[in-house]
Amino acid sequence: MRRSLATLAALATMTGSAILATAPSAYAGGYGCSGSQVGSYDLQGSDGVWSTSYLYYSSANGGTNCAVLVAKKWAGTRHYMSISMKVPGKSGPKENDGQFASYAGPVTQTGTNGHCISMILWENSPDNDHQAGRPVDNVACG
Repeated sequence: MRRSLATLAALATMTGSAILATAPSAYAGGYGCSGSQVGSYDLQGSDGVWSTSYLYYSSANGGTNCAVLVAKKWAGTRHYMSISMKVPGKSGPKENDGQFASYAGPVTQTGTNGHCISMILWENSPDNDHQAGRPVDNVACG
């Protein structure tokens, strides 16, 4: 019996370690993006940070950038959010906008190796009385 308990404890420890080792990838995939996080950009409203955009990069398809805008201030409450991404001089913007409770996106651009990424982040308060927006220009160049 002691040997069985020791074996189960060892397996639980190994399983827990495996889960901890894979958590960052699962987190990125939770937003529908793959790759490594290469940037984060806060969207400031008049009373602090409303949301944060996370930018990811993968070498797939000649370089792939993917971004989401994650609600902070009004997380859990449906309100207007928008994120758009473009490769200046190369492609038109990809956009995701609407009434979201947790995040807008993902938006993805491929063929980004050797190019910069530009984004526009936007969010309205749930009552639409206040808005915040910001450009994020020429980031993740490479």
